[in-house]
Amino acid sequence: MKFLHLSDLHLGRKFYQVSLLPMQKKTLQTVLKYIDENKVEGIFLAGDIYDKGIPFTEAVTVLDTFLTELAKRHVMTFLISGNHDSPERLQFGSSLFESNHIHIAGSFRGTLEKVTVNDAYGPIHIYMLPFVKLAQIACYYPEEKLETLSQAVSYLIQKANVTKEERNILIYHGFVLHDMVDPETSDSELYLGGMQLLDASLFSDFDYVALGHIHKPQWVKRNQIRYSGSLMKYSFSESMQIKSMTLLESVDASHFVFSQVPLPVEKDMCVIRGSLEELLNNANVTADFVRAELTDTDILPYASERLREFYPFLMELIYVNQKEEMMKSSVEALHDFHERSMLELLSAFYQEVYGICIEENETEYEILQKLSREMEENQ
Repeated sequence: MKFLHLSDLHLGRKFYQVSLLPMQKKTLQTVLKYIDENKVEGIFLAGDIYDKGIPFTEAVTVLDTFLTELAKRHVMTFLISGNHDSPERLQFGSSLFESNHIHIAGSFRGTLEKVTVNDAYGPIHIYMLPFVKLAQIACYYPEEKLETLSQAVSYLIQKANVTKEERNILIYHGFVLHDMVDPETSDSELYLGGMQLLDASLFSDFDYVALGHIHKPQWVKRNQIRYSGSLMKYSFSESMQIKSMTLLESVDASHFVFSQVPLPVEKDMCVIRGSLEELLNNANVTADFVRAELTDTDILPYASERLREFYPFLMELIYVNQKEEMMKSSVEALHDFHERSMLELLSAFYQEVYGICIEENETEYEILQKLSREMEENQ
């Protein structure tokens, strides 16, 4: 039996007010084509299906079309909510969908939801745990005094009575680390952090854990726990990533084999760096999204306009040296702050904000001196 693992579709996402939905729609059509050509029988959608809790109408239509096409192909679908989703909206109609082998765990309902399927080698138990917080689990089990999410999830797994002699898969949306090593993140993800962190050791009863939330495809624990990554690149911090989905194939009663399936890129994200003249002289016209990092020390007039002649989708422009200089100036200003007296600081404040040289007004300067002494005495 073959399964595809996808996550973080973020349907309806906009990038600097440019809708990514047409490209998302095409990518999902590519997924359907792959399913047809490779006889895939099941698909895991591990959360962040939509980009917003209240998605755009067009995004709902795209998901509806995708699920309908999966149902037509009799592909078993297992879908959970992520931190970007509205659990109740995803849960709507789930009982009706089950007759078409579409299993949805949008809202957490107190247990690990379980669906069992069978192939030539026996049963495969598929558990689903949507994005959930400690308080949501604890309210179902007040007598257990669960104090961390790790304790709560461990308790849920215990209650599930996982049959270790058979194959078990968990679909979960959250932040999982192995041996205290964080997965590689980008600035697209909302860092769950803190009490939301789970260690991979919690999932030892499962043959595979299909994770969502982190956008870069990666293993947390080799051949057991994996982030499939996002459907597309959603920020310039993801520009060097190769987007993919993960294919699982059962080869006997106790093993799966895995392979990465690259996803096509219709409109890429590129970061270019150099002086304005260098970038203009070496420009290649492209319709990709572009971030320009200028090394010029001065602010150059019409830099964005000149670059857009070659890069019509220039979305960001920064001066990297100025950014470094600003950081350096901030450090120097902080050092200067500690070196100056309260009177000097207050005088500088009046000069900066009001344009008044307070030293020139004898009465006001005396008041300021008195105020400075009182402030220093009370420190």
